[in-house]
Formats: sequence, C-alpha cells, structure tokens
Amino acid sequence: MKIHNKESGQALILVLILMLLGGLIIAPLLSYMGTGLKASQVYEKKMHELYAADAGVEDAIYNIITPTAPHYATLQGLDEGDSFPPYTLTNINGLQVTVNITKLSILSALLSENELDKIKFDKSHADWIDFQIPEEEVVREEGWIEYTASFSMTYDGVGNAKLDSIGAFFSPFTGESLVEGPYNYDMTPWGVIDFNYLQEDSPEVKFSSGGFAFIWRFEKNQIEFNPSNPSGGFTFRFKVYDPLWEYKLYFVWSTVTRQDISFATNAPDLYKWLIEAEAGDTTVQSAILEEIGAVNILTWEIDLP
Repeated sequence: MKIHNKESGQALILVLILMLLGGLIIAPLLSYMGTGLKASQVYEKKMHELYAADAGVEDAIYNIITPTAPHYATLQGLDEGDSFPPYTLTNINGLQVTVNITKLSILSALLSENELDKIKFDKSHADWIDFQIPEEEVVREEGWIEYTASFSMTYDGVGNAKLDSIGAFFSPFTGESLVEGPYNYDMTPWGVIDFNYLQEDSPEVKFSSGGFAFIWRFEKNQIEFNPSNPSGGFTFRFKVYDPLWEYKLYFVWSTVTRQDISFATNAPDLYKWLIEAEAGDTTVQSAILEEIGAVNILTWEIDLP
C-alpha cells in the first residue's frame, strides 16, 4: 500500500482562513453586541421611569376620587385654577416620583373671560332649568359616523330667565378626526328658543379639554323663559369623519340672566384635573374629568426626552 502525502498542510490553510474570517467578524460582532446591551439598559431605564410615572398618575387619580385617600379632602377643597402642593412617592421601581395636580374647569377653556366672569355656579335655583337628553341616534357609514343629539329646557321658577347661550360638549376627541356640524335643526315642538336671535358667530365649534363643543350664543334679552313660556329646545345632528369614534361624555350647559341664577347643566361636575408625574427624565401628563366614584381620562401624554 502506497501513502500519498501531496495534500499535507491543506488543513492548516483552511484553519488560517477560518481564523482570519473569524477575526474580521468577531470584533464588529462584539461591538454590536455591546451596543445592544447598552441600548437594552437604556430601554429598561426608560421603561422603569415610564411605569413609575404612570404609577404617580394613578396615585393622583386615587386621591381625587377616593374619600378615604389622604389628599382627598384637600384636593376637593381647591378652587378653580389652584394647584395641590407637589408630593413625592418613593421607591417606585427604585425611583422617586414627583406628582403635581391642578384643578381646572372645562368651561374655562370653552367660554370667554367675559362670559366666565358673569357665571354664578352652584346657586340655589340653578335647577329651575332642567335638561332632558333622550337617547342619541347613531348612523354609521364608510368613513364617518353621524349623531343626533336632542335636549329640552323646562323653566318652572318665579319671574323670568333670559337665555344667553347654550353649549353641548362631547368627548373624547384626538384632533385627528374631522367634525362637521351642527346642522339639521328641528325646533318642534319647542318654541321659546328662536334661532333668529343667534349672534353672527354662532354656532361656534370649539376643540378643547379633550373633546369638542358646539356653542350657540343669542342676542341679549331676546329669548325669555317665564311662567307663560317655560319650555324650549331643539334637535341637531353632526358628523365625525371617523367611523370608530364614540362619545364617552356628553353634557349640555346654558347661561342665563337672572338675579340668582346664571348657569345650569346636566353634568354632575364640570371640573377636570391636570396631573403631571415625573420619574427620572420621564414625564407623564394626564387630563381627567371627575365623575361619581370614577374618572373619564381625556388625555394621556408621555414625554420621553
């Protein structure tokens, strides 16, 4: 038997080639892996900050709506525009969370300063104007959704009340959808409210407080509720060019001129709360509307620098 050794050393060449290729690949691969590890640490840090800041918002909501919460009484006693002193939560994901709470009014963003100055809230005869809102009819088509909204006002007080304005508010609204309306008015069978006395800029469509509002303003002293003419109202329609949109909150308000009544609404509370929670470099801001034992979240914004 003959042994051929002409191929001796070929394995060494292959090994050297593989070592060269490995040297070329391993260095950038290790660098890439190191970058990935650093990035994952950054993401983990941001995640912990985000969850901690979210916990701060949730704690603020708990204090706003829970009578047994430590800050409930002080928060409920705040006047419009006042802020609760910032407080901290410690060791939330190993972080310290700073929470800021401010009490605001939805109407402060919807009405002018002149209108707000004339409003008297929580007067004893505010229930003389009674809002009755029937079930809304919904029409859905491709690309849009239509709502029919209706309400009436029944005045049963002594003397008279002269109507200044009526507003209807709907939420939520992201700002990405288009709103068309109000239109298709039906005044029957109510007769006291006369659209011939609408001001030139009415109805106004205003976007604020996590929703949108239709506001009708009437010429001064032209529409009067009294014992002889106690009722008025109308039905209207509007479209939102987002077929998936559904309102979560709908309330109506009116402003009238009378010695001890200037404002009435069917909403249980027109106050909203602006909450800001900071954890590390991350801030979460939320605007909520307080309801009975619950909240309606209007906005939730995250600031990740």
